[in-house]
Amino acid sequence: MNRLTSRPVLVAAAIVLQLALLAVAVWPQLSARLTGTRYRLAVGPVDPIDPFRGAYAALDYPGLPVARNLRPGRVFVPLTRDGTVWKGTGIVTSRPAAPPYLACETRGEGPLSCGIDSLFMPEDAARRVQDELRAGTAAAVVRVDDEGNAAVLDIEPR
Repeated sequence: MNRLTSRPVLVAAAIVLQLALLAVAVWPQLSARLTGTRYRLAVGPVDPIDPFRGAYAALDYPGLPVARNLRPGRVFVPLTRDGTVWKGTGIVTSRPAAPPYLACETRGEGPLSCGIDSLFMPEDAARRVQDELRAGTAAAVVRVDDEGNAAVLDIEPR
């Protein structure tokens, strides 16, 4: 193998490896968006939209449980309908037999990280969403796939 043919092969291999790593990193969100079922969860703000970060909002889900005295790692939150929205029925450490449920990560205490913790939106929608979040009249539209991967799509009135 001479130097001229090995460099392009190495570059191509590096590009393929980087694309594979990117696909692995975004697969949960992509899977939820492409194959997930639509649910609405009650939502509130964690912090207001920051003009220096753009139209970004950190979200809180009052219908989802908070971890207390758990081992850090993967947990699952089964979902049940509560009127026009869905809520979590508790935290379990083994995957539920049937959807819907959220696959989340926990540090052992505090809020769970379920992949739906923030939302970026167009500037023109930011004011409307901010007002709905403050008023407590908002629902997050999320898609959840059969593995519990979730992606938040939008905020709409409850």
